[in-house]
Amino acid sequence: MIECVDLTNWKKLKDIRFELHSEYGIDLSKDGREWRTAVEKWNKRFFSGEVDYYIVHSTRHGFKATKDYQEAKIGCNDYLKRSFNMIKKAHECDKAFGKLHNYKIDFEKGDNLDADVSVV
Repeated sequence: MIECVDLTNWKKLKDIRFELHSEYGIDLSKDGREWRTAVEKWNKRFFSGEVDYYIVHSTRHGFKATKDYQEAKIGCNDYLKRSFNMIKKAHECDKAFGKLHNYKIDFEKGDNLDADVSVV
């Protein structure tokens, strides 16, 4: 499927879908999952030296075939940013659940302000 698309210049997913459908009769899902899976498999083949170029992705530009590491860094930086955001969200979730079992005590009254909170 990737061999069918001219990726010498940046191309958005909607243009790739249109090109595959109009020229080859290949229908991709609207979310592009099949395309992204094919790109992932292609890039694994690039890593092992089976194909000559890497398919880089950009949220702004789309997809492009490249042998240039600086262009490939665009996709790498996106992966790093996404992984950082996921780690941050996981940390926030852990932190929020950790705070559930904290007790608040009014030392002047001696009352436990979270007495109605049930501990699981």
